Amino acid sequence: MTKTNFPNQLIKDVQQALKQYHLVEEPASTELTRLVLVQTRQQSQTMLSMRLAVNAVLDEGLTQMRTHQPEGEQILSRRFRDNIQTAELVQEMGLTVDQVKHKQKDAFKELAKIIWKMEREARIARVAEQKSKLEAKRYTELFGIDQLSDNLFAHLTSEGAPWVVTLAGIGGIGKTALANYTVRRVIEQLQYHDVIWLAVHDIAQDKRPYPPTTPQQMFDKLITQMCRKMLPGLSNQTPLEERLKQLHQLLKSQPYLIIIDDLELEADTAYLISELVTLAKPSRILLTSRTQPAPHSGSRSISLPELTPEHSLALIRHYAGEIGFTVAVQASDAELLPIYQLVGGNPFSLKHLVNLALHRPLKSLLVALAQRPLDNGNDIYKHILHETWLSLSDDAKTILAIMIVSTEGGMDPEQIAQFSGLPDTKLWPAINELIGRSLLEVRSNTLWDRSYGIHRLTELFLRSLLDGDDGQTAASEDDNNDL
Repeated sequence: MTKTNFPNQLIKDVQQALKQYHLVEEPASTELTRLVLVQTRQQSQTMLSMRLAVNAVLDEGLTQMRTHQPEGEQILSRRFRDNIQTAELVQEMGLTVDQVKHKQKDAFKELAKIIWKMEREARIARVAEQKSKLEAKRYTELFGIDQLSDNLFAHLTSEGAPWVVTLAGIGGIGKTALANYTVRRVIEQLQYHDVIWLAVHDIAQDKRPYPPTTPQQMFDKLITQMCRKMLPGLSNQTPLEERLKQLHQLLKSQPYLIIIDDLELEADTAYLISELVTLAKPSRILLTSRTQPAPHSGSRSISLPELTPEHSLALIRHYAGEIGFTVAVQASDAELLPIYQLVGGNPFSLKHLVNLALHRPLKSLLVALAQRPLDNGNDIYKHILHETWLSLSDDAKTILAIMIVSTEGGMDPEQIAQFSGLPDTKLWPAINELIGRSLLEVRSNTLWDRSYGIHRLTELFLRSLLDGDDGQTAASEDDNNDL
């Protein structure tokens, strides 16, 4: 987190703020007024001035000071809050003028340290609050993303353009994971007033692979969803034009970071960039898209390449270790390299192929996949997921099929049981099977609550499977677990 060291200037700013405690005009920008502590108080109350927010922080600091330095607190409170003269304070406390001045100087320093401790606590709370609004982390370790993350971080924390940034790459390449990882780094800087994460396939409210909406309709739905999260006081009957106007004012008044995840259509991406650029600055918007957008003023795009062979093999071993596939962990590069040579460096495909190899012999599996054309990322993941589907139990298939109706937040176990019709004796073994196969993701995981969802690529495969247009043929299964 930035600015963790105590700023000595804060002592002078606290002294100045106490001297101006009873002034009406707003204070100049200082280390004190820039504190998260002060800004939070001003924003939490409508029409609260910066002067009153600063005074509230001073009051709270003095209250804490009273418990362990009552004399210093008395000097500052009586001198500045009660506005009595030094001569009167000398007589009241039975001290000399020099003693009062010396103790007052020490009290300024002590109050500044107390306020800084309060500030550190406020920053930790702000960071935790903003991170809680992101999509839950679905990764334990990322490979080959350091330079990409640094590049994205630089764009998201720069003082000027770009105001709209797009992460572009094929499905399963790791756009969402990279965005999530980097935004968590950005949040530590406390540069943005707030962070909002939106998933496109929830915004569209249409779970088909290609929603019958125009780019304009997609933008309208996006504005509605942003208003629900950022302007909850707006009535549902508020006209779209008024929503857009108020959202524009909000994004221009405070720097927000908006993440719009998983754009699929080229037309949607191009249209949204052209419209969102007008809403940004000082706010910034991050998109993830399967298509590379054309250059646009105020916008920048970052292309995600496939993992290198080195990073692909590192991912294979790491994931194999997570699922207990010891043979794969201990395999040589030469033994694992055929996996990369077949599917390339797509993390989604690599993980699912490794998981499938835990249940079927790798050699025959690679032969079966190689017999089908693998022209692009979509073909690869569809073929792998089809083979995975064939190896699932019937109960697991039942649960996976009903997950296509879940929202971004997922389904809780009670909802899964209701839709699937499975009793607990069958429900939990099937859920555990799907989690173990990386087909079911834990979306929220608290002591008392848990919800589950599926990756967008898994959803697209299931829809094509249920529609009967996956283009796959049944393959023979072999339960041999040899690598």
